[in-house]
This record gives sequence, structure tokens and C-alpha cells, in this order.
Amino acid sequence: QAVFTSFFGLLPEVKLAVSKLDVDLLTKHGNMFIMGTFMGCLSVVLAVTQLMTENMYVEFGVTLGVALVLSVSMFIFMERRLAKATLFLFLTNTVSVSFGSAMQYWFTVDETCNPGGPHFDYLFFTVYTSVIAQVFNFVGIWLFNVYLSKFRMRSALIVSALISSVASLGDFAMVMRWNLRWGIPDRWFYLIGDTILEPIVIMMAFMPSTVLISKMCPKNMEATTFAILASFSNLGGALSSSFGVFAMEAAGIKTDVENGQCDFSNLPWLIVVCGMCLPLIAVPLTFVLIPDIDMSDNLKEENGLPDVGGDTV
Repeated sequence: QAVFTSFFGLLPEVKLAVSKLDVDLLTKHGNMFIMGTFMGCLSVVLAVTQLMTENMYVEFGVTLGVALVLSVSMFIFMERRLAKATLFLFLTNTVSVSFGSAMQYWFTVDETCNPGGPHFDYLFFTVYTSVIAQVFNFVGIWLFNVYLSKFRMRSALIVSALISSVASLGDFAMVMRWNLRWGIPDRWFYLIGDTILEPIVIMMAFMPSTVLISKMCPKNMEATTFAILASFSNLGGALSSSFGVFAMEAAGIKTDVENGQCDFSNLPWLIVVCGMCLPLIAVPLTFVLIPDIDMSDNLKEENGLPDVGGDTV
């Protein structure tokens, strides 16, 4: 995609000649480069720890330590408003603890491991549904442009947190087998909920964060700042997966398919806590960390950082 658009000149940017290292820019925004390097080093520490040890408590300690150190370092190396927005993205992605692997097992294991479960085959679960989901990702983008893009930033992020929480109701209903009581077969219920509605919800929740990142980029540092903020958001998602492993262990979820030792009895509670309650932490954080700006505001540049008159966040 990048090669095609660059080769045929489809990018709107004016192509510049190869230039030397901009020492002045590096000096002016040195803290941003330090922040990016520091985050990369901590990511390596986290990856090495996960590869070198199988002790989940050691992994949990290192994961939690990395999250805390990064949360503090933002306010050391970044401008305050930018640090607050970055912390919001990082925390909201981190606390949305991922338990997708438990759901994947619940959907696909056989009758021995999950009596009365849906028992989806992998062709349906990984191929057909993925193709359909990609189509409805675009529907989510369209709905964002038509409706959410007219909201104020705080309102859009609050709405995205609410719809992310509500979206887990589909998984909860299916695990509780309510869909069968309603006369809806597992495949149809999964197609409607996880394959059609969930991609729309995920994209509508993702887009406000992307707009927020773009508005926080200082002048002449757009690419570097966007990369750092997006990396924090992605790292938060990776940490949420690590915390998800500990959450599944704490809930007693067992997925030993080979020996038939499976236990999904506490999966409904895991969905309620991690899928429905934790995403709502973004609601109070929005009022503390996010500036009260409009989604379509043309922000002024003051001291190289975006600002809005009258905003005291």
C-alpha cells in the first residue's frame, strides 16, 4: 500500500529532496526522541521477560512495572497536555483487559471440553467471519464520519467507552446460552453480534482516539509524535493481553484441550468485569485527561503544541 501510493504520486505531501539530519529540530524536541527510545527499550525488556520466564507472577510484576514507569515518564519527557492525552490512550487500552483467547476456546472446542457449546469449525470461525468483519469495519468508519465526528472530543470518547462496554453483552448472552432460549442458533447469533456489530463498534471506538492523536501532534513533529502516541496505544493493547492471561488464571479458566480439562464456569464473570466494567474507567478519565475541544476544531499552534482558547485542562 505504501509503495503503490508513493510510486504513483498519490500522497498529498510535496516530495522533498533528501536532506541532512535536522539538528535544530532534534535539539528543540529532544525529549520526544528520548521518550520514544525509552519506550522501545522497555518494550524489549517486556518481550525478553516473557520469553525467558514461565513464572506468571514474574511476568505480572514486570508488566505492571513497565506500565507504571511509562505512565510516570510521560510527564517527565512530554508537554503536560500531550502527556495527559497519551496517558489516557495508554490507560484505556491497558485496563480493557483482553480475554479473547478464552472466548476463542469456548467457541471452538468440542463437546468433551465444552458441553453444550457452539463448537464452531475453524473455517467458519477464522475465515468466513473475518471476511465479513472486514466489510463492516468500513461501516463503522462511515457511521463515525456521519455521527460521532460531530461530537465534542470528550463526548465522543465517552460514547466509544459506553458502546465498547455494551458490545460485550453479545458474548455474555451467548455464554449464558440466552440466544438458544430466544430461538437464535449459535452461528446466526455470532454472525450478528461478533461478526457484524462488534467490528462496527470497535471501529467507532477506535476513530476518536485516532483523531485525538492527530490533534496532539506539535508542528514539524507530526510523524514522530503520531508514531509515539500510536505506539503507546498499541503497547497498552499488548499489556492488556498480558493482564488478560492473569485474569483468566485468577478466574480459574482452564483450556487444556488435549487432556479434556476445561473449565469455563467463571467465563461470564470474566466478561462482566473485563469486557463490560473495566472499559467504563475511560469515562471519568476523559474529564481529567482530555481537553474539552470539538472533534472538528482547527487548533491553534502555541509553543509548538495544539491549544484551544479557554480550555483549562
